[in-house]
Amino acid sequence: MAESKKKKISAMLLFEIGGMLIATAGICGLVYGGFVKQGMDYMLAHIVFVVLGIGTVGFGIRRGMLTGDLDYDNAEYPKRFWICFLSGLVVSFVYVFLPSAAWPFLPIYILLSLYSNMAIGVLAATTILAVPVCLTDAGLEVFLVYLISGFWGALLFKNIKNGFKTGLPFVLSMAGLLICETAGTVLVINARPGVESFVVPGINMIVSGILVLGILKTFFGKVIYKYRENFLDLNDPENEILGELKQSDKKTYMKSIHTAYFCERIALKLGLHSDSLKCAGYYHVFGQSLEEKTLCFPPEVRLILEEYFSKGKPILHKETAVLIASENIVGTILTLLEQANGGKVDYDKVIDAVFKRYQVAGTFKQCDISMKEFFAMQKIFKEEKLYYDFLR
Repeated sequence: MAESKKKKISAMLLFEIGGMLIATAGICGLVYGGFVKQGMDYMLAHIVFVVLGIGTVGFGIRRGMLTGDLDYDNAEYPKRFWICFLSGLVVSFVYVFLPSAAWPFLPIYILLSLYSNMAIGVLAATTILAVPVCLTDAGLEVFLVYLISGFWGALLFKNIKNGFKTGLPFVLSMAGLLICETAGTVLVINARPGVESFVVPGINMIVSGILVLGILKTFFGKVIYKYRENFLDLNDPENEILGELKQSDKKTYMKSIHTAYFCERIALKLGLHSDSLKCAGYYHVFGQSLEEKTLCFPPEVRLILEEYFSKGKPILHKETAVLIASENIVGTILTLLEQANGGKVDYDKVIDAVFKRYQVAGTFKQCDISMKEFFAMQKIFKEEKLYYDFLR
């Protein structure tokens, strides 16, 4: 897997070189073609700035693939980002022939941020923005219009994971663009702006709004909800795999059901991906024999299970911590209920003992779970006394 990752990272250099060649050819073509009137010194300076920007973006993408700094599943699909970036770079040469107030850069900032992370996305979009700004008479005001409104849009849509929560960010991003356009283009052109001064910026807003909605629709379909059907099948307790387990080992099957219940409950409380944790709760009981079935698992589930099965290594992710705690609590209580033969079990004492052991042993010492989340998880287990009685 490491070798495959290295090859994928090395392949990204081709996209960087391609972007540099496109930028160089485009700038030279516009200057030598007479479309842009600039001297050789300015042309070379612009090429250097854009090429350096592309190189920095490429370094950021490759570094993010190694460190895991890229959002969502972007580290697995870096070509997606480069296709968007190179397309935006080509389109930026068309902007040279349009009024500066009509450049729809907000969608570019949002698109590139969604398919990388906010820092790389903003840098990449600003590199593209530099092309028409340098090749036209657009001043600092125009550059700031699209830089600030683009950064604002990227910030609003950072780590958004629910399609129903995009309404407010969309409205605010459009409002930010309107304010920036008014301050940077309308007021600069005419100190007393009239209705006609807002025509071109208005068209820009309409086009940008349509493009942003299209980008969000595609993004949620291809990234956020990509594994929706997988989860519907995997999290069905009567599916083929779990059904076979139910027939062969009812006790283990019930343990997986109860573990998945707590994984989902805690995930919802802590703001984690509930479908992924619930799925891990169902399938962790298969142990290493699960390897043949992991191909159909979404990456988030695979990550949790791989970390869960890697005994002896530190726990790094809070999702794995939730799975471990749920499995331990369920397993311990089921064992004690079986031994009690109808007698009472002090659930609070059991839960406190398990969590005390985690603290003493430093089980989650290197984990990204906070103390607040740790104790919130403990509290959730204590609130489920009626559920434990149901296990008898």
